[in-house]
Amino acid sequence: MTSMTMLDEGWILDCASGAAPEAVRVLAACQGVMRPEAARQAAPVEIVFGALLERLPGAPLGADAMARALARLDERAPDAAPGEAALSGLLPAPLARALDGQANRGWRRRLGGYSDIAVESLSGKGVTARLLSIPPGKGAPQHDHAGEELTLVLAGSFHDGRAAFGRGDVCIAAPGDVHHPRVDSAETCICFVVELGGVRLTNPVYAGIDRLNRLAQRL
Repeated sequence: MTSMTMLDEGWILDCASGAAPEAVRVLAACQGVMRPEAARQAAPVEIVFGALLERLPGAPLGADAMARALARLDERAPDAAPGEAALSGLLPAPLARALDGQANRGWRRRLGGYSDIAVESLSGKGVTARLLSIPPGKGAPQHDHAGEELTLVLAGSFHDGRAAFGRGDVCIAAPGDVHHPRVDSAETCICFVVELGGVRLTNPVYAGIDRLNRLAQRL
C-alpha cells in the first residue's frame, strides 16, 4: 500500500513538466503554499524545467492580447453565496482561482454523512476534482480505486485505516489500496480530492445507492 503525506518524485516531475493533469498541478501548488517543505522539494525541479522552457522559441501574441489582459483586470469577482465566505478563507490561492466564477458551488450530500462540491474547471475525461466536507466522526464508505486518488487536507484531520493525515498532508491511494477515511478531529475536515479513474465502493448495497443518487442529481 502507498501511504504518503507529500507528492513523490514522479508526481513532482510530472507537475513541473506539465505532464500531470491540471487538477494534480493545482493540488501540488496548494500543498506548496501550505507546507514550505513541499515547495522546497519541488523548487529545484521547477527551476530546471523553467530553464528548458526559456530556451524554446517564443510564440507571437495576438494583436488584441494587451486589450484582453486589461479587460480581465477590470472584471469584478462574483459575490460569494451565503456560507461560502468561510470556505473561501480555507482555500489556498491556486484552488480559489480554479473555483472563481463557478456557478454550481452547492454542497451535495453523499453516503457516509459527508458532502462534496465538484471542481468543474479541473475535472474532465478520467479526472474528477472535488472538495469534501466531512463532519467529526463521519467518513466516506470503504472503497478501492480504479486509478490513483490524491487527497489534500485543507482543515481538520482523518485516519483511513492505514495512516493519519492532517492539514497540509496528501493521502495517496492506488488501485488495490482499500481504505475507509474517517474524521478524527473535533472540527469538520475539508479536503481537496483528485481522482484519476474513480472509486469503487466495496459494499454492493452502498455502491448501488450511490449510483442511483448520482444519477438522480444529474437529472
